[in-house]
Amino acid sequence: MSEKYFGVDIGGTKVMLALVTAEGLTLKRERIETRAEEGPRKVVERIAETMKKIIGGEKVTAVGLGVPGPIDFSRGVVTLAPNLGWKNVAIVDLFAEHFDLPIFLENDALVAAWGEKTLGAGKDFDHFIYMTISTGIGGGLILNGKLYRGAYGAGGEIGHMIIDPSGATCGCGNQGCLEAMASGRALARMGREALEQGQWPEGPSPEGITGSTITNWAKAGDQPSIEILDRQARYLGLGMANLTHLLDPQAFVLGGGVMSAAEILLPRIQAALEDYLMPGYSERLQILQAKLGDIGGALGAAMVARDFGPKN
Repeated sequence: MSEKYFGVDIGGTKVMLALVTAEGLTLKRERIETRAEEGPRKVVERIAETMKKIIGGEKVTAVGLGVPGPIDFSRGVVTLAPNLGWKNVAIVDLFAEHFDLPIFLENDALVAAWGEKTLGAGKDFDHFIYMTISTGIGGGLILNGKLYRGAYGAGGEIGHMIIDPSGATCGCGNQGCLEAMASGRALARMGREALEQGQWPEGPSPEGITGSTITNWAKAGDQPSIEILDRQARYLGLGMANLTHLLDPQAFVLGGGVMSAAEILLPRIQAALEDYLMPGYSERLQILQAKLGDIGGALGAAMVARDFGPKN
């Protein structure tokens, strides 16, 4: 009988959970709200309660956790998660209070990257960069077919490349990070600015504009929203061009909630890349949409537990 693994993907607004076979088949899945403002202990308690319901009487070999921001995977500590408001949280120890199982911590974008490498759009590539464009922007580097964590486990923080030093303030405290300029939260900010400028004479209240609002309006043909996605695509293209010149990947795999507007964003990102890249790069670089959808991080976390767990 196939071994089973549990994956947890903790995001800024939602937590995705999945019970997965060793072959990557999803047996059960669930989504709950993060509610990070309650603090890490309360969040973990609610996740653990949901996990126990999903697991039931099944035997689980190991648990994988994906959490945003730099982590110290050797100690099981989230060193800084701006989108959660967490700093130096010993999250593996918190989960260990509820489960007598091996628990493996990784950055959320890294686990999503590993999910795409093992089960999704990255199967055919040994050198690719995964980007999750959602509440924030995260990155997972697959180099030489392996996860790249960096010297201290904080590698791949793509969202915190500074692309406009005079730009908006980021949750990390710096100005003009890619996350501050091109994430779902950035879309919401640009939408509120457009509202103040009278782009939507009969639009909603500023509080009613979110990243999802902008992407949904853009898909419906709303011109101010399409122009906001144009700006987002230029920032993303600039960041991706810088990464391409540095790492020379075979492909970018793009995931996250904002990619629900992929039909609008992808051609615009491609155009921006062609403007920013040196000659010769764009012809060999592939831009792909992630295949695993919103469950990709949880699947990837389960595959991390499988591939780097007790047998390895």
